[in-house]
Amino acid sequence: MALNYYRLLGVPPDAGQRRIKAAYRSLAKRFHPDRNSDSETATELFRQVSDAYRVLSNSQLRAQYDKTLNEQKEGTATTKSNHSDPQHKFNHFVKSLLDSLFGTLDQQTEPSVKKPIRKPKNTAKKVEKPAFNFHYNLAMEKNKTPYTRGEDGVFRKTPR
Repeated sequence: MALNYYRLLGVPPDAGQRRIKAAYRSLAKRFHPDRNSDSETATELFRQVSDAYRVLSNSQLRAQYDKTLNEQKEGTATTKSNHSDPQHKFNHFVKSLLDSLFGTLDQQTEPSVKKPIRKPKNTAKKVEKPAFNFHYNLAMEKNKTPYTRGEDGVFRKTPR
């Protein structure tokens, strides 16, 4: 599959000319050969970004590119076999497992009747009582000796 210029520039397919130009300038500054003199990868990326901008900035070339991109997407979608798709295999497995456990819809003879959901009569929220440990810890906190600041600025427990 050919290089996707929209992904390369990081813009959506419906992006306007301003956004495409801004994305191009940002990437061109980043991968310009003068800035990355020793990197062949940066030079290649700069060339690809320049090609992408050349195609997407021209309305006729962009329309033609969009048409070929859509044809490629449709072509790969029709040639892709559902049996080799992992998601399809998983869905088929789950469906067969559920059918073996609960039976298929054709095997069920009794129609399922849904009962209406009743609201509880007492809608007031129950107030939970605190645990015993809460009261014990509260009493212990009241009996604790408070801390006081000493002359040296350090907090210490005050003796009783």
